[in-house]
Amino acid sequence: MTGDETSALNAGHISSLISSVYSRIHSHILPTRLIHDSKYNIWLKCENEQNTGSFKWRGALSKLSLFHPGQSIVTASTGNHGLGVANAAVLFGLNAKIFIPASASQRKIEKLKSLGVDLVLVNGDSLAAEIQGKEYARTHELPWVSPYNDPDVIAGQGTIGLEIDQALKHIDKAYITVGGGGLISGIGAWLKTHHPDIEIIGCQPVNSPEMYLSILAGHVVNAPEPLSTLSDGSAGPLEEDSITFPICNLLIDRFVLVTENEIEDALRHLYQHHGLIVEGAAGVAMASAIKDSKRKANDVSVVVLCGGNIDPKVHQQICGY
Repeated sequence: MTGDETSALNAGHISSLISSVYSRIHSHILPTRLIHDSKYNIWLKCENEQNTGSFKWRGALSKLSLFHPGQSIVTASTGNHGLGVANAAVLFGLNAKIFIPASASQRKIEKLKSLGVDLVLVNGDSLAAEIQGKEYARTHELPWVSPYNDPDVIAGQGTIGLEIDQALKHIDKAYITVGGGGLISGIGAWLKTHHPDIEIIGCQPVNSPEMYLSILAGHVVNAPEPLSTLSDGSAGPLEEDSITFPICNLLIDRFVLVTENEIEDALRHLYQHHGLIVEGAAGVAMASAIKDSKRKANDVSVVVLCGGNIDPKVHQQICGY
């Protein structure tokens, strides 16, 4: 993608793309619930209940619906994007090869294997998997499906914003977990276009705040000392040429960073008060909303619970059941 094409990806352009994508994929997605948390006066968008257990299904559908049956594609994932691509490949009759960090959630790896995809385990983080996957796609002249660095994927994730907009007439704040930035780029573009005064808040774990550090620096950087985090779905560095970086720089009003203890507290709250089982990345957004000192009691706030693919044993240990 050229610089001119990247700069053209403003909120209005992405919003228009989201409309066309939604009409193409809506029959394959669940319009997930938007429920109210009375304790904190927060609306919860339950993408943990989406097909494949994650918002990534939307972006995978958006991209893979553009290919012809029988084609082969290559991607990389920490799990959820891979699950989305694997299932969408079955739906559209495609062959998928997926590069994934060997350190990814074992539950996600087992799910991918059960779908019969060609799975390549990579030593290192999500960026290492992306680099190896892109190189394989290049040398074998196969289409590369980025987990986030793609307008069609971003627009697919942005259909969540469209659904939130359909449900709420006014929104003051949206709390969205940031990894590669595809989710917040899509949702933020739709909501900023239709609710100009909304505040888009990027949510990241203290242990892996790559987008936050990149925006502070004015260019893509890696965390100086990457640490483990429950939010494995959002962890890891960005591609240097990621189109999501300038979009996030434009759309995100501010960040809230949360600790691992705060993520665990959020997971317990969601389970105990709503019976919701969510993964660490979803807990990041909820923890950020709870922690945010700038959120007013009467604000209409939305938290995007991006996924529910957490190891059952880990969730049981955290929630004590």
